[in-house]
Amino acid sequence: MTSAASSSDLSVNLERRGDVDLLIAAGKAPAPLGRLVYQLMTEWDGTAKPQRMTPDDIRRLAESMPRVLMGKKGRKGGRPVESLDIPGARALAEQHLAVERRRILGRLKSLPALMDPHAGLLPWVVAKGIAPPAEKLLDVLAWWADRNCTACQGTMWQLVPGTNYQSKTPCKACHGTGRRLIPHGEDGREISAHIEQQVDHARRGARVALKGVHRMKLQAAGKVPVSQ
Repeated sequence: MTSAASSSDLSVNLERRGDVDLLIAAGKAPAPLGRLVYQLMTEWDGTAKPQRMTPDDIRRLAESMPRVLMGKKGRKGGRPVESLDIPGARALAEQHLAVERRRILGRLKSLPALMDPHAGLLPWVVAKGIAPPAEKLLDVLAWWADRNCTACQGTMWQLVPGTNYQSKTPCKACHGTGRRLIPHGEDGREISAHIEQQVDHARRGARVALKGVHRMKLQAAGKVPVSQ
């Protein structure tokens, strides 16, 4: 449904099924929150994304940070061995990206309905005792909109150092899944599972509604009588 919503061809054709048919079906399907999540993802796809840091950027950031002690060289009394804090630099970059995702997400039109304290996803999060509810829900929605691993850009493979070429080694950051971790641990996973239920409900409803779209188009064109 996300690709249909961003389609450049929304013309109605009585003979074949097009993207507009999917949108009509989605509008008739139940689970409005699931549809709103799809809409949020579509809006995200159409907006400017936060700038991701490359492995070289991460390394340069680590070079500006205090070194981490890896141990001592040689026998007892040897000199300390220090190393770049690559994990720390990556964590710092992730924090910056999280802030940027929230900022961009806040500009999307479908977000207020999803964050509505009375009718959106937020009441469920509050009822579960998850705190702080709005912050965690926002970050999980950002994961749904932008879930690619920031280290491999969703390719699942490590980049060859100093290049944009993929290696044959699975990405260490995401363990070869191509996706970043859902934020906020168990709370985040619980919120994401609830969102998945809403999205799945909307998806199944759209499939059922799609079966009746062809007849609706024929009725609108006066080709068949409207059922009483």
